[in-house]
Formats: sequence, structure tokens, C-alpha cells
Amino acid sequence: MKRLAAAFLALAAPAQAQELKIVSIDVEGGAATLYVTPEGRSLLIDAGWPAGRGVPRAAPGEPPVPASASSAERIVAAARAAGLKRLDHVVISHYHVDHVGGLLDLLKLFPVGQVIDHGPNREPLREGLNPGQRANAPATLYPLYTAAIAGLKHRVLAAGERLRVGGLELMAVNSDGEASPRPLPGGGGPGHGCDGPAAKAENGGEENPRSLGLLLRWGKARILSLADTTWTLEHSLVCPVNRIGRADLMFANNHGSDLSNPPSLLASVAPRVVVVNNGPTKGGDAAVLQRLQALPGTVVWQLHGALRNPAANVAPARIVNPGRDDNGNLLISVRRDGRIAISNPRTGASETYSP
Repeated sequence: MKRLAAAFLALAAPAQAQELKIVSIDVEGGAATLYVTPEGRSLLIDAGWPAGRGVPRAAPGEPPVPASASSAERIVAAARAAGLKRLDHVVISHYHVDHVGGLLDLLKLFPVGQVIDHGPNREPLREGLNPGQRANAPATLYPLYTAAIAGLKHRVLAAGERLRVGGLELMAVNSDGEASPRPLPGGGGPGHGCDGPAAKAENGGEENPRSLGLLLRWGKARILSLADTTWTLEHSLVCPVNRIGRADLMFANNHGSDLSNPPSLLASVAPRVVVVNNGPTKGGDAAVLQRLQALPGTVVWQLHGALRNPAANVAPARIVNPGRDDNGNLLISVRRDGRIAISNPRTGASETYSP
């Protein structure tokens, strides 16, 4: 906690007072990203796992991993380090357990103003699930979610709709399986790589392509966060017309899974910086890491080293958590002119990328 607070204070120097602060919170392969504007307005996208889930596990033959904080506790620590007393808006992109599971715990620990989602759960309960799988299925979690947010402000954000959080503008690229009906500002040109594979049958569950995907604008900077949107819909977002345009910062879709991140999307949005919010053994697929690192002019960071395919990892200096039980956050600041600075608390090093 002290290390996170010190790093956040370093990013909050007076010369950087008009910068958007972003914390990619390590929730062990789940998703939780905090945005804080200079005026103190806040947005959290997804809430990680429920307590007891997603925690690091020892490799076979190794001693047990020490107990660690839950996703909700890590989110609260990051919010407090940023000087927040509440979260103004929480976006739940979809109802898979690694995105919505931590919200119930979070609501008991920290005030939340408004909750935003794509609408009702669309993934029916599959047959043959064991008790644990049934308990963590979207069809089980969704009623718990709706009960937990009763009494809070709630908004369904449809594809093409917008929302402002202080000076930060959110635009729904896709929602509930639908794409924005028209190109977003900065989009509308031809897509690239459109002759590549347009579809992939597997989607990891119907809630993935139903994700609420967002383009966030901070001055001239454009930040793409499509959650777990999957290959077929991603391809349609940029081919034949690129409805998104280019991205300065992109969070790799589906934790860097090969269910997502088609070559057409990556070539069309041409991100300058990509953050892969993977876990030690979740996401960070070799094919995606290789695809990202092959993009001209793109810098890639990983929240965790991918232990299943270490040869595909980026350079160690751009991996926040190289070990199985490390749990540091990635700190990002974005200026209105598009400059991006990234700090790795593990090493104390920062890198800056100009527009």
C-alpha cells in the first residue's frame, strides 16, 4: 500500500496536474482498471474476482503461496492511494466471474455512485456444471449483482452512446453484441488486414461478445478498452470500415487471449501502447503476445509474466509481476496532448511515449 501511494504521488506532481491517471490493478488475471481525472472524478472498469477466487496458486511441488488481498481490497487500496473517498462510476463490462465477481465485496468496502453495464445477462446456465462452476456462472451471478446494486444509480450504456466523467469522455464502441451504428469520432476510414480471418466460432461464453467495449477520449488521447469482446465482433468493428479509428493506448482484449485480438483489429487501431492485463496462467496467449510485438511502432506491457509461454513474454523491464505471487499495479498517466507515461513500481522505472 505504501509503495503504491508513493508511486501515485510521484505521478501527481504539479507539472502533471492535468493528466489522467490510470491504474491497471493486478487482480490475478481478472479485470479492474481505475481512472482518475485531475478534478478527482473517478471511473472503475470491472471489479475482478470474488474473495477467495483468482488468488495465486503454487505450482505443483512448490510450497503454498501466502494469503493475499482480495480483488475488492486491492481496488480499495488503489482508490485510497489516489486520494479517493468514493468511486463515481463503476462499469461492469459483462457478467463473467473475473469481471463482476468482486463488485459485491467492493460495495461493502467503498462507496459507489453509479453502476453501468450492457443490460441483462445473455449467457444461459449450461448443463453438466459442477457445483463450483454453477456458483460462478453468469446466470447465477447476475441476480446477485442486480440485488447488490439496487438503490444505486444504474445506467445501461448502448452501443454508440456517450458518458462524461469530468473531462473524460466515454463512448460505447459495442454493447450487448451490437456495434456502434456509426463510426466514432476519429473513425470512418478503411480498415486494414480485412482479408484475414473474419470469424472464430469459439467465444468463451456468450457474455464475452456481449461485453460493453469503450473508447475513452482525454484531450487528443484515445484509449481503447473492449473488455472480453471476441474475434468476430472485433473484426466487424474495423472491416470494411474502421468505426474506431486509431488508439494511443489499448488494453488487450480478453486478457490477451487468442479468442480475441484479430490481426485486423490490431492493424486498424494501430495502438502506440498496449497493456495486457493477464494473470500468471490466464490470458497472455503466445499468439497474441507475438502479434502485438510484431506491430510496427507499438510498445507492449504485461501485468504478469505468462508462465505457460515464457518465451513469448515482453522484455522483463515491461512486466510488472514476473512471479506467480507478485501483485503490483501498473501506473499510467496520459496528457491531453497524447503523451503517455508508464511507471513500473517493481523497478521504479518509468517510460514516456510521445504522440
